Amino acid sequence: MEKVDYYLAAAAQRNIRVVLTLTNNWTDYGGMDVWVKQFGGKKIVNGYKQYIKAMINRVNTYTGQLYKDDPTIFSWQLANEARCNNGPHGLPVKDCNTDTITKWMDEIATFIHEEDPNHLVSSGIEGIGLTPPAGVDPYTYVYTYTEGTDYEAISALDSIDYNTVHMYPVGWGLKDYAKDGVTWIQAHADVDKKFNKPTVVEEWGLSTSADNVPIKERDPIYTQWMDAVLANDNIGMNMFWYVCGEDYYGTDGYLLEDDEITKVIDPFTKKLYAKQTCKNLDTISMVHTDLVDVYYEVEGCAPKYGTCTGGKCCAHGTVCEGSEYYGQCRPITEPPYRGATSPVEGYTLPGAKPVTKTTKKTTTTKTKTTTVDPQQTSSNECFSVKLGYPCCNNTSEVVYVDDDGKWGVENGQWCGIKEANPAVNSCFAKAMGYSCCSTCDVAYVDDDGQWGVENNEWCGIKDSC
Repeated sequence: MEKVDYYLAAAAQRNIRVVLTLTNNWTDYGGMDVWVKQFGGKKIVNGYKQYIKAMINRVNTYTGQLYKDDPTIFSWQLANEARCNNGPHGLPVKDCNTDTITKWMDEIATFIHEEDPNHLVSSGIEGIGLTPPAGVDPYTYVYTYTEGTDYEAISALDSIDYNTVHMYPVGWGLKDYAKDGVTWIQAHADVDKKFNKPTVVEEWGLSTSADNVPIKERDPIYTQWMDAVLANDNIGMNMFWYVCGEDYYGTDGYLLEDDEITKVIDPFTKKLYAKQTCKNLDTISMVHTDLVDVYYEVEGCAPKYGTCTGGKCCAHGTVCEGSEYYGQCRPITEPPYRGATSPVEGYTLPGAKPVTKTTKKTTTTKTKTTTVDPQQTSSNECFSVKLGYPCCNNTSEVVYVDDDGKWGVENGQWCGIKEANPAVNSCFAKAMGYSCCSTCDVAYVDDDGQWGVENNEWCGIKDSC
């Protein structure tokens, strides 16, 4: 999670907004099958909610801001391309249909809104499952409900703020890529307009390798799709699959080349900006020094993309995770992921409440190793006094958490948050919206600390354990 903290901080500095997707149908980052394997049954939903709650209430270690208060996060997304059919790990599917997925999305989206009223919630579906427009064969795969998603039913949910559309015409068996793509885009926008909700064309592409569509043919098709987006007043946002940092050696054929971005994407982006009534922020691109260095180029190795072929990877330092037929190459050892443009201290997140941050001084004498008699410490003092900072007197708002404790800000200066009997009652989990455990029984350990479970809820193991 510290990596996500870093990414959000770097995005905020560049006026970039981020859609945080909570899980994936596919094997990237584990996928939904991991939840099935770990929990099973109804426990999956409860476990997923606890995970979401931890995300929403997390304090960013770079900015000191709760995720639920961070304007850098544009929306929470329930799952990438959720569906009923067998996942990549081949686990069996039982009693799953459009009603199953629609109810699940409503339950999870409602839970998110209750925990975080500040952010939008989106579905993340591809848009499969829709009444076909006039002239479209009703048996066309993507208009059927084979995958268990019903686009209109999900758009109708009050808990869903906007629905999403993906588009991969070759893999879906569409014939006229340009025309069928435009029809697909317009059909979904028409549905969302009935519910007074914007449509987001979130992900689409044609591969020069897998789909055998050369760039000289792809660019005119992309232009027709983007013209359809510009012509439709109900479509508020459009994204592509995909653009990435310089250190990602992606050659799967979907990657947009630099000249395509300049000639095709940039003019579209300027036109889309011109349609907006709100103020557009100047953005700065993230380069290779900001992103995770996952794949390592292998000379003469094709493809260099991270998809496993026959269970084997073609990049140095990676291993195939997932099934033999649909896996991802992941690093065997954790690679470096920071460079020269790491987030700087002292900036204010765009749109956030201004907070004056001062650099904490490092004392020359280490006080942590000194044993202090609790009876000799005033009840009005807190941990920060030993470090040369006062206790917070008029605020209990936590704006930053580190190894020393919880910090607030008063009069533009750091101050320590007081806690009653900190050695007995304190734990890291309080800053994340969870209670401390009454026992010292550890059930799970992650980067944040040791976790227990009480009354079917996660709780943090006390510092005194």
